[in-house]
Amino acid sequence: MDRLQTDYCVVGAGFAGIAAARRLQDRGQATVVLEARDRVGGRAWNRPAADGTIVSVGGTWLGKRQERMFDLCRRVGLEPYPQYERGDTVVHIDGGNRRYRGAPAIGLFGLLSLGLAFWRLDRIVTSLPIDAPWSASGARELDAQTLGAWIASRWNIPSTAAQKLVNATMTTLFCVDPNEVSLLGACVLARGGGGFEYYVDSTITETHLVDGGAPELAVRLAAKLGDSLHLSSPVRQITQTDAGVEIQSDRLTVEARGAIVAVPPFLASQIEYEPMLPPAHAQLHRRMLSGAAIRGITIYDEPFWRDDGLSGMSVAPELPVPVALDQSPRSGTPGVLSSYMFGPQAVKAAPLDPAERRDIWLRALAARYGPKALSPRAHLETDWAAEEWSLGGMIAHFAPGVLTNYGHALREPVGRIYWAGSECATEMHGLMEGAVRTGEDAADKIIDSAT
Repeated sequence: MDRLQTDYCVVGAGFAGIAAARRLQDRGQATVVLEARDRVGGRAWNRPAADGTIVSVGGTWLGKRQERMFDLCRRVGLEPYPQYERGDTVVHIDGGNRRYRGAPAIGLFGLLSLGLAFWRLDRIVTSLPIDAPWSASGARELDAQTLGAWIASRWNIPSTAAQKLVNATMTTLFCVDPNEVSLLGACVLARGGGGFEYYVDSTITETHLVDGGAPELAVRLAAKLGDSLHLSSPVRQITQTDAGVEIQSDRLTVEARGAIVAVPPFLASQIEYEPMLPPAHAQLHRRMLSGAAIRGITIYDEPFWRDDGLSGMSVAPELPVPVALDQSPRSGTPGVLSSYMFGPQAVKAAPLDPAERRDIWLRALAARYGPKALSPRAHLETDWAAEEWSLGGMIAHFAPGVLTNYGHALREPVGRIYWAGSECATEMHGLMEGAVRTGEDAADKIIDSAT
């Protein structure tokens, strides 16, 4: 097995790992990047559909206040373009469709309940210290309660329709039943954007797409890494001494002054550490799991929903595919709908015969877009929980009790090992923007700690 010596080693070539490696190189440090996959981008991925269309099936959209991602696009010659938003949104609820622009069409009582719910949640959010939410007054009480129980309380959300929408929205964010998510942990996500509105309002979070897809940004950024990037090199062990670290992968061993681990927390827990990580770090990584998510990309000759006066955005909390939106290219053709199964629905659908699952999927789309949705020219599904080096979709969540018992270890280095990734982000938590920021921050800190 080959051995390399370098200043620093980065584990993972998603946006956090690429950002860390580029920052290290910019500061004059020799760097080796070890990536388990045969590609860069991590949870951002371009795949070809059956008709040859290349589509983004992971991290895709950019939003407001995501300055680093927009700046990086400009630097590598990629141009973001606005998300198509003209037309009505559809909410499919109680067996029928309701079209609206602006506020959801769930009646005055439902709207008041919805507004009250997010007002109450955001009061909790703003009370949390962004760097240490586990230290907030009442943190243990919040961490002992599940998000699902909070949503189910009529004191918090009096309207049944509003409860259904909030439950579907939170399942979308965390890819699990909200009963599996700590109320405190849910608010940590929202704290990263300044409130839940940032994450639940697509006109804030999903304002732009990228020509060629966000994964193309990762490819172009990684090109600067040159021979320092090693693909198909999953890391199995990190040994730490007073003098440095030794990182063993399937293809080579790297000796370095320090390491930045930039992979999802549970995958980080699968690495063997010598000496073992402190108990809080080990427990935190093992308990931060990513939920189930299957993403469907459905391609039509044209975006027919636009002619029907629809934006492409739809929410259907009672259907197996609860969220869909327009992912068509800048030219407008072909028409592309991006839609999702999350949590229990994804777990239930994953073992089905692909033809059966496709039929369920298309019928769920047709319920709000009409019969034209039944006849795409291509349909591509990506089961993120089945991806060996992701083991789940979107973002890892905090179960009850995890943050208050182990949260202090989230960003705390262990000797010469530092951590990066969207789950470590204080601002833009769970987003590609947050991943980039944590990678750059970890690189700065590991260099500064050595001076």
